[in-house]
Amino acid sequence: MHLFPAVVLTITLVSSCTSGGLSTVLSGANRPMVNARKVEDHLRPRHLHASLKKTFKRGPNRHFAVRGPVYRTLPTFRKFYVKPLDKQPSLSRRDIELKHANNSMYYGTIGIGTPAQDFNVIFHTGHSLMWIPSSHHIPDNEEFRERHRHYNNDSSSTYNSKGDTFSITYDAGLVSGKVGQDSVTVAGLTVKNQMFGEAERYLDLFANTDIDGMVGLGFRDKSSSKETNLLDNMASRRILQAPVFSLYFKKEEATGGCEARLTLGGVNPDFYTGEFIFANLTEPDEWRFEIDRIQLLNGADTLWESDCQMEVDSNSAMIEGPHLDVHLLNTRLGATRMAYPGPYNVYEFDCSEVDSLPEVEFLIRGKKLSLSSKDYVVKEEASGTTTCYSGFFGRKRLTESSEAPWILGQVFLRGFYTHFDKANHRIGFAKTRD
Repeated sequence: MHLFPAVVLTITLVSSCTSGGLSTVLSGANRPMVNARKVEDHLRPRHLHASLKKTFKRGPNRHFAVRGPVYRTLPTFRKFYVKPLDKQPSLSRRDIELKHANNSMYYGTIGIGTPAQDFNVIFHTGHSLMWIPSSHHIPDNEEFRERHRHYNNDSSSTYNSKGDTFSITYDAGLVSGKVGQDSVTVAGLTVKNQMFGEAERYLDLFANTDIDGMVGLGFRDKSSSKETNLLDNMASRRILQAPVFSLYFKKEEATGGCEARLTLGGVNPDFYTGEFIFANLTEPDEWRFEIDRIQLLNGADTLWESDCQMEVDSNSAMIEGPHLDVHLLNTRLGATRMAYPGPYNVYEFDCSEVDSLPEVEFLIRGKKLSLSSKDYVVKEEASGTTTCYSGFFGRKRLTESSEAPWILGQVFLRGFYTHFDKANHRIGFAKTRD
């Protein structure tokens, strides 16, 4: 059975790594999808994708064209992986501790300017643009002014104005402003003359959080701006050994919280076990790949085969798919559909049966990624009662593109340490270390 048509839209309801927050989101008084869209929908830009095209000389009068990310073909990027991932020099990678806001959005701290001005930013896999609010256009909202930090280019001795503008459209509205250039420091590594957006027009996308802006870790042509993004600059200038990064999410049973790390420039063996299973990306500008099939019970119950498109999104809390396919999966797992007013179908498990639920297996090139019930079941305690929700959410919309993939969010990422490899245009998964 092929996947139903789907629209790429992430879910930010509540982190599957935390407890105690889903009841607030699901309560009728709070209209969860209204709140979720306010915070989440803006995270996925609505731009048409266009393959990069660059012409290189080959001999005196001959040229050839390259489509897709340019670094796939350049020797300076291809040579990075002559050594195994975990054998790279330790100085070639840096770990960043990520904190969470609203139980769903994970952010870290960067510095911009000289002296450095600190900002809390989401490291987002969905686009490449970096932007922070400008101090020259602070909204009248007093709470916003007090809660969020704003970049003041007059206070930086290394600032340069590029004279260009940027804009990026989210479902929640437009973010736009001018393009600046300054030193950017992340995890103790400094990139000089890094271009970024100084946002002058924007909604308060991060209401009731300490998040100020975004740093894109996606592909260059995902953004309406033409500047080279932070990750690619760090690699091309040899600050990092390669334009790669990895994400670690691990549930902490004792606290109900989630430990999260972003590793720039490689992988950290402390966060995973076993070997990586790699899949080649199927799109030139997205972290999208294809799996062989989804199955239960060690292959005894196959749900879908062939043409299963998946996309990893670090800022989505759940696993989202076409509603009929998700309904089939949850029904086979024994979950019951709940009455739910939003644009997603939500399912509930009998908590007494959670420990006996089968693993959900994603097959890539014949190799299995097995997601256990401790990963895909979201437990919440409220008023002495425990509710067990399925981490598989179904989209109700029927007017979706046939090419839209499943969205693999934090429910998936907490089961697998994920390596985003721009240099080789692939994505890899290894079992998260207990």
